[in-house]
Amino acid sequence: MSALRDFFAELGDYLGEKYFSPDLGDLNYLNSDAAVRFLPLCIVGLCAGIFLAALIYYYNCEYLGRAVRRLYAAGAFSPEEAKTLAEIRCDSRAYRKNLRRDTVLSKYVRPAEEDGAAESARYYIPEDRRATALKRYKPLHGGIASLIGILIACVALCFILLYYTPDVVRLADNAIGLIK
Repeated sequence: MSALRDFFAELGDYLGEKYFSPDLGDLNYLNSDAAVRFLPLCIVGLCAGIFLAALIYYYNCEYLGRAVRRLYAAGAFSPEEAKTLAEIRCDSRAYRKNLRRDTVLSKYVRPAEEDGAAESARYYIPEDRRATALKRYKPLHGGIASLIGILIACVALCFILLYYTPDVVRLADNAIGLIK
């Protein structure tokens, strides 16, 4: 156990030294202390934001989109044809919460009666929103595999950007020197 702990400590030190403490050399026009602290955090934040956006998109398409696709398959396009969440097998708190509040899902899926309880309410997709609802909530091609691929791509992008950050900062410093 101690060898494994030492390995991860050594790996953390290596990654911190190699990627999060770039040697920018002597910069004439840019503040190197601020760049050393700010740029790696900005790059990691950007890559984490890209992955978080992909994760939210996956949740919306796969989980929340399930109710839209099942209402569409059941033919619930008017208040008379409306279905309950239990009838389309989407009876969970997350669906009720998203349909009760003013969310994107509630723009496409409407309750047949405005004053009903969320558990027994009947929902339908209005005729004018049918095509856009199906497009917006279409399932993600590749499913969880594409999400894992995006994670791997974000990590690779993060390390590539961290590796080339010192060169780009020096290039920007030299460009500022040419302009002045």
